[in-house]
Amino acid sequence: MYPGMKLFSKLIIAQFTICFLFLLTSPVFGQKSASDFDPALNTPQQAVHTFLYWQNDAHENLRKSAITVQPDTALSWKEAETRAEKLLQIFDARGLIIDYNQISSNPNFTDTLTGTHQYVLFSQLPEIYLERYNGQWFFSKASVKLIPELYREHFSLSTEIILQKIPDSFQRSFLGLALWQYGAIFLWILLGLIIKRLSEYAIDSYFKRLTQKSKTEWDDAVVISAEKPLSFAFMTLFFLLTYANLHLSVLVNKVLSVTFEILFSISALWLLYNLINVLADYLQSLTAKTESKLDDQLVPLLRKSMKVALVLIGVIFILQNNGINVASLLAGLGLGGLAFALAARDTVANLFGSVTIFLDKPFQIGDWIKTGNIEGTVEEVGFRSTRVRTFYNSLVSVPNSVMANTDIDNLGLRQYRRLFFTLSMHYKTPPEQLQAFVDGIKTIISQTPTMRQDYYEVHFSSFGAHSLDVMVYCFFSVPTWSVELSEKHAFLMKILNFADELGVEFAYPTQSLYIDGNLDNQRAIGEAKSDEEIAAVLNSFGVKG
Repeated sequence: MYPGMKLFSKLIIAQFTICFLFLLTSPVFGQKSASDFDPALNTPQQAVHTFLYWQNDAHENLRKSAITVQPDTALSWKEAETRAEKLLQIFDARGLIIDYNQISSNPNFTDTLTGTHQYVLFSQLPEIYLERYNGQWFFSKASVKLIPELYREHFSLSTEIILQKIPDSFQRSFLGLALWQYGAIFLWILLGLIIKRLSEYAIDSYFKRLTQKSKTEWDDAVVISAEKPLSFAFMTLFFLLTYANLHLSVLVNKVLSVTFEILFSISALWLLYNLINVLADYLQSLTAKTESKLDDQLVPLLRKSMKVALVLIGVIFILQNNGINVASLLAGLGLGGLAFALAARDTVANLFGSVTIFLDKPFQIGDWIKTGNIEGTVEEVGFRSTRVRTFYNSLVSVPNSVMANTDIDNLGLRQYRRLFFTLSMHYKTPPEQLQAFVDGIKTIISQTPTMRQDYYEVHFSSFGAHSLDVMVYCFFSVPTWSVELSEKHAFLMKILNFADELGVEFAYPTQSLYIDGNLDNQRAIGEAKSDEEIAAVLNSFGVKG
């Protein structure tokens, strides 16, 4: 070989040796050698693609994936591969799906908040971010340092130890899951149900006994209302904290994460919803002690308004926590505001109707009212409608907008209950007996303590088509309809007995046909009585009668 060729060969060998040593001691690659591949790390998108692509089962190469982990001279290739693998497992456990189209492809990307070349992959995991070094993008040193800690937060150490001891035969897949995962899922669900039952038992055996020793009753109601929601929350929280140990796919983990977060929020809403009932019942017991019925009417409205507000706030909270921009959603609803307003005009009218009823107070709960063709007792006044229990025991819901714009006859506010009827006496009744009958009815009214004494009318009012008509117009001073019926019954029975003893006869629609020659044989009407007999009957229905 020519001397020049030998010198050239030595120079080439030395150059390769220097390059190799530079790669070994480079602050970017540390102890790693990348001579067998050309990593694509020019943009955040390329760096993430390299990180994920070489961990795919079809072409797994952890060495190439580990190049994206920010170099640290204290890490060997094996440690870097382990951290890259654990980082992907953290993403999968959190259900964080990487969308390449959402990742910046700008090599000079700058964070608008910090002004540095940093890129946060997920807002849910801001401590993991990429950083630019020497023109290329890697996971930052701070992120790599946190990987073991984050991994331990998501995966139980005991579970990892058990997985290491599982035989290879249980690692085989069936329908997309390893055989050990089927058993783990069964035990996982079983443990969650056991936790739920233990929570119920603890609340029932300890807290209920504790509240039973107190003199108040509302604390017992609180424990009873909280038992089911709390036990469900404990079970859901267990599932939420441990599902990552099943090592399921990222899509399944995302579904489980969202589902359990929603269920946990629902359990909290369930608890608050039950506590609203406890609070309303407690307020109801306080208002029952007052004379006014206004506060009794307020409690159902307060109960419903608190429940509606709780549900609305809960739904907004759940949507906001799951990445849905509630503000833009409400703004989108504004585009159809006109149609929504037209559809909701009846609801708004009913709402204002309930406000009108509350302010004007045409009736209260328990009043006997009549509106239109509906008559009954008011049971409840809600935001949308008023519920009336009719006397044939059906429940009628009348929209509040109708109630606020119609005539309402509040029979429950009557001071006196009127009784008005006409007694038809036979035309053959003698005038003396008819006058005695009228005076006797007046005496009966004056001697009845449940009837109004300062105003009543009893008179021979007209000559009817088939009778002599006596008008009776009087009032009862009674608290309820049932007592009114009882007193009315007693009053009418006294009139009936009085008429029988007085010898007068009530008429009914008749036609009399008189034939010449038979007038002397006509039947006698009523019973003739002497003046002494009439006076005796009157005295028997008098003050001492």
